[in-house]
Amino acid sequence: MTINADTGEDVVCPICNAAEYWDCGHLVASLDRSFGECQGGALFDRQTECSSLVEDAFLPHLQKGTEPSLGYSSLVELWEAAKGDFTSGDEDVCLDGDIWQRVLIEYLEDAGAVDLPEPLMDPGAPGMTSSMSLLFAETPPEVVETAYQQLSNELKGMVDFQGANQQQ
Repeated sequence: MTINADTGEDVVCPICNAAEYWDCGHLVASLDRSFGECQGGALFDRQTECSSLVEDAFLPHLQKGTEPSLGYSSLVELWEAAKGDFTSGDEDVCLDGDIWQRVLIEYLEDAGAVDLPEPLMDPGAPGMTSSMSLLFAETPPEVVETAYQQLSNELKGMVDFQGANQQQ
């Protein structure tokens, strides 16, 4: 159960006022910001698909030492963090969890999700309290698909610059 950290009140679905918002059908994503996990919602089953899309787009650039052209500001930050964690010879990309969640939230909001603005927390067991983000929409699967397509289109637009041809 997630609560508003300021009031101590339980969160309800902003669309239908369901107390069990995780079962009402409007939850796009329940994101544990403290532990970097998606705990539920329509995004839950597609989170790996979304991160793989980014990893697959970043990896060739990291391996070649080329810089992608990224217009979306959070992708630039995500790229810089991935580049900083990458070592020559690596076969996979490490996405910074905090930055990745911010990117996801931006894409989901652009696709029509509503992120509850108040400070939210999952009280959990002692030492397990988490900061949370909850996003809702009338049709969560459509929002997730739209966000996925927007992310895919942004990544397809990546082009090498600054020495891309020099590395080949």
